[in-house]
Amino acid sequence: MRPDRARGFWASFGYAGQGVWQTLRQQRNMRVHVSFGMAVAALGWILGLSPTRWAVVVLAMVPVMGLELMNTAVEAVVDITSPHYHPLAKVAKDAAAGSVLLASAGAVVVGLWMFLPGLGHFGTRFMVRWHEDAALVVMVGVAMAAAYAILWTWVPARKRGEGGQNRFGEQ
Repeated sequence: MRPDRARGFWASFGYAGQGVWQTLRQQRNMRVHVSFGMAVAALGWILGLSPTRWAVVVLAMVPVMGLELMNTAVEAVVDITSPHYHPLAKVAKDAAAGSVLLASAGAVVVGLWMFLPGLGHFGTRFMVRWHEDAALVVMVGVAMAAAYAILWTWVPARKRGEGGQNRFGEQ
């Protein structure tokens, strides 16, 4: 690969990372998805999910976040190309949001399927983790609390009260 193409290839990862970061900063729903993902990861760790169950859970979560990124892209393109209300612009935005809703509903079903069998033993599994390494359990709890604080207070680009998702002319 030529050096200029290699540089462009690696730069594309940076641009993709910027897209994820900007979506995380600007879209409340992306922060909600990430928050649930962190909670699911902590619960999976406590319950001691098998590698196969982890794979299923990850394969259910990742498309939700990917579709949230696509929803954000569709909304941005529609806002640029149709600054005033148009019924087809509404269809595009609503359909993109609907894809996230369907993927999220599917992820919830998969999550219930993966986690319900172990939830009856949550207390026992938590205590086993606690007795194995109480400091690690505390560190996971502190890390989760810190991550939530960062995700919901320092990451958002907008101030609270400035409005939520962009809709034509709405603030």
